[in-house]
Amino acid sequence: MNDRVTWLIPILNGMPYLPETLASIEAQTYKDWEVLVWDNGSTDGTLEELDKWIPSRLPGKVFTGEPYGVGGSLKRLVEECNTEFCARIDADDVNFPDRLEKQIAFLKENPEVAFVGSQQQYIDDKNNFQEYDYLIPESHDDIVHIMLSSNCICHPSVLFRKSAVLEVGNYRDLKNVEDYDLWLRLASHFKLANLNQKLIYYRVHPLSTTQAAIRENRIFDLAHKCLVENAPTLYGCTTDEAQLLCSHSHPLAIQTLLKISKYLEKEQGGNFLTRLGSESFIKSSKRLVSSDDVVTRFVLVLLALHKIDSYYEMIGIIKTILKKGYKKINKYINSHSPKIM
Repeated sequence: MNDRVTWLIPILNGMPYLPETLASIEAQTYKDWEVLVWDNGSTDGTLEELDKWIPSRLPGKVFTGEPYGVGGSLKRLVEECNTEFCARIDADDVNFPDRLEKQIAFLKENPEVAFVGSQQQYIDDKNNFQEYDYLIPESHDDIVHIMLSSNCICHPSVLFRKSAVLEVGNYRDLKNVEDYDLWLRLASHFKLANLNQKLIYYRVHPLSTTQAAIRENRIFDLAHKCLVENAPTLYGCTTDEAQLLCSHSHPLAIQTLLKISKYLEKEQGGNFLTRLGSESFIKSSKRLVSSDDVVTRFVLVLLALHKIDSYYEMIGIIKTILKKGYKKINKYINSHSPKIM
């Protein structure tokens, strides 16, 4: 296969942002591409807008009449495309002009990498910049560590290899977490990467399916279920252990965290103690530990004592221990005090 790229766009009612998305594809400095769109039942003029662009301005094809969810339509788009390189973009996001040029160059230089994503500039429904203090991890190890507690890949920024996606079973039609599910499966077999540059404008607006899932408190439960299912293969822990971590109810989480670190050393290389003490592993672990699990909290603080925040966390742990001790002493005194008649 050559270096031609296929843009994959699942869509349901993409107006009014769709024209800007399509214009950002047309404006790419890398010109060897085509566009495949899978419509999932749009009723807002999306199909009429697509007809103005494809194939007259953008080479490609629009599939209609067979609606799926996002994961299901992406699965079909992967099956339909004829190129090894596939670029994701959603109908409300916007590409930087040099996005494909930089990502293609990276994948050609790093054949062991299955996909490359990027940082993003957040925008609102009126294209105003929104500042969020969040950097997407760049290296494979940091990505794997952070994915233990959250999805840290910006899906519409990703350029992936079709062969790798098919090897792990393609997208699955899992609502709101079809991307996280795929990343977890890919990470068991291939290297993953993100560039440190912003290459897309990621739109945050009330009609976004992701924002709706967050508002309804669905996305976190769905993500946890997805992680639990994939944890044995990627992290080497049981589904029960993963469930305890996700629910912040593990009585001694450090046991499972050590197990995960050792498994990653065996399967993906590196030193397990170096992993355990890495900033990304500690950050992810802290999100999973119960506030009552003072042993694990203490160990994580010791591993990160070079950071000033750790001293404040140590004080918090000491307060928790003292509080627990006070309750136990008070309970003991009350239970052993003579009854006054």
